[in-house]
Amino acid sequence: MKSTVAQRLFLVILILGLLFYGGIQVWRSLSLRYKTETVYSYVVSESSNTRGLLLREEEVLSDRIDDGVAVYLVQDGDNVSIGYPITEIYRSEEDAKNTARLRELTKQKEQLEEAQNPGTTAYLQTDVLNKQIFGELGSIIDAVNAGQMENISEDADDLLVLMNKKEIATGKQKNFDGEIERLEAEMSYYSGRNSREPEVISSSKPGYFIRKIDGFEGAVDFSKLDELTPEDLQQLIDTPQPSPEENPYVGKLMTDHNWYYAALVPAEEVGLYQEGAWVTLDFNLSGMGPVDAFVYQINKDPDTGEAVVLFRSDYINEQLVNLRVTPATVNFRSIRGLRVSSSAIQYQGIERGVYVVQGDVMQFKPVTLLYEGNDFVLCLETDLMDPSYETNLKQYDEVVVEGAQLYDNKPLQ
Repeated sequence: MKSTVAQRLFLVILILGLLFYGGIQVWRSLSLRYKTETVYSYVVSESSNTRGLLLREEEVLSDRIDDGVAVYLVQDGDNVSIGYPITEIYRSEEDAKNTARLRELTKQKEQLEEAQNPGTTAYLQTDVLNKQIFGELGSIIDAVNAGQMENISEDADDLLVLMNKKEIATGKQKNFDGEIERLEAEMSYYSGRNSREPEVISSSKPGYFIRKIDGFEGAVDFSKLDELTPEDLQQLIDTPQPSPEENPYVGKLMTDHNWYYAALVPAEEVGLYQEGAWVTLDFNLSGMGPVDAFVYQINKDPDTGEAVVLFRSDYINEQLVNLRVTPATVNFRSIRGLRVSSSAIQYQGIERGVYVVQGDVMQFKPVTLLYEGNDFVLCLETDLMDPSYETNLKQYDEVVVEGAQLYDNKPLQ
């Protein structure tokens, strides 16, 4: 009887031992398994959508159009000096058309005279002319693709002169005397058609000319921008703008090259902005990319938490000077680095890094974090010419994102 009990007890101990040993082997087998992912370069861009108002220091010109016909000599956004001619006021539309035609004929005559000038054609070679012609064509195509139409007219004039020069240089055309005589006869006809010379309006001070008057001129005191509240800005945004027919004046001058974009920012997004930080403002304008600006000031409402964020920029073109109430995308920064899953980050003591599969072993590589997302991080990428490039984390490394018992130089079996 005692022998049977002893045998059973031994059998139970043996079975338990075997189960324990088997469990240890299964645990060790499972612990050796790991999962990896490939490291690759990645860019993170932080942005926020806003709506706001462009503020410029502007002065309306006192000159009026009234019943006349205005012909503008400058484009919106052009920098003008004191006394620079801005506009011509004609008594009638017919007078304006006559002068425009006379100037066009004069330009054509000058182009033909330049093309046949012996001083510019005697030593011209056709291959040189062809290169110049294709260069002008390329400039025109690039301007069209970029939406920069303001320079196309000048490029087209240069192209026409070059093509006329080629006609002379290749002998296809001896001269343009006959065409010049015809132009002079037509010029004589138009030169005496107008009953009175136009009134020329010149700039009274230096600045950037803007034709459109929208009622916001002088609406904000620039010495008190720190007092602009979200409520004030909302009232300005809701202000109806006058129709073009209500404007009797020639235009206005932007008297400072700096302008501001005042944006309404909800309380939950105010923390994204820091005074002095550089950003880009994207107004989604055709042919124009984001504009560099910096966060000039943040006026936060202590009761609601929302704020007026003022951006300042000095970039000027025809499209921007005509913007007023408009949405914009604020791009805070773009960060490029090596993307790895957050689960790949491990520690050796206080040193942060990742385990990388290198041949048949696992190696620990320290990393510097640039950005932390929801489930990934961006790590600093070492320059290719850096002596430590091969030993640091680099693109296409295989990093361990799941596994246990990880250590440096661990054999992979």
